[in-house]
Amino acid sequence: MVIDPSLKTPEIESYNNLVLKSPVKTSYHLPAIHSTKSMVESMNNILGIILLGSAASVNDDVDWIKDIELVLQKAIKNKLPILGICFGHQFIGKIFGGEIDFLWGSKKKIGIRKVKINSSSLLKDSWEDYLIYSHNEGVVSCPKNFSIFGSSTMVEIEAMSHNYLPIWSFQSHIESSKDFAERIGVNQKKFEKTIPLSNKLINSFFKKISDC
Repeated sequence: MVIDPSLKTPEIESYNNLVLKSPVKTSYHLPAIHSTKSMVESMNNILGIILLGSAASVNDDVDWIKDIELVLQKAIKNKLPILGICFGHQFIGKIFGGEIDFLWGSKKKIGIRKVKINSSSLLKDSWEDYLIYSHNEGVVSCPKNFSIFGSSTMVEIEAMSHNYLPIWSFQSHIESSKDFAERIGVNQKKFEKTIPLSNKLINSFFKKISDC
């Protein structure tokens, strides 16, 4: 299940890229733009969840965010693999008791940055390469039972993993597509620098689903 909490423009190209990599059948849900109904009704037939980015804040008090939490809590109870990206990263941090706040006042920053990914339950090898980012908030305190396995000079908590559940999250957009990069103002040359590590991390998550 891919949950896209976009407020205006669905990340169709990013989803299509995920479908091409996925070893299992996927479904696509737009809880903010469309409805949470399909997401809730699909819960009994999924093998994992990817929660994408959004211009919304995880601290917003809106019904569709509450419905996403209900879906994630059920997946957590069933010990399904979960991947959170940007908003999804912050969402996981929040529901497990971490703190989410602005990192640079209320200023949004966009671009690519070099991220160090350490050995973890998701990826055995350590990597350091570029990833694309677009956000103003972040996880500022790691929740209980999570470990930080990714960091950068801009963001201390770039990546988190649960200590005993199959849950991982990234502040950077490891699912990003060419369309997404162009829309936020990242040129093709810079975007291409982010592909190797992004693909490595996405494929590692799908491997976890295959192994379930």
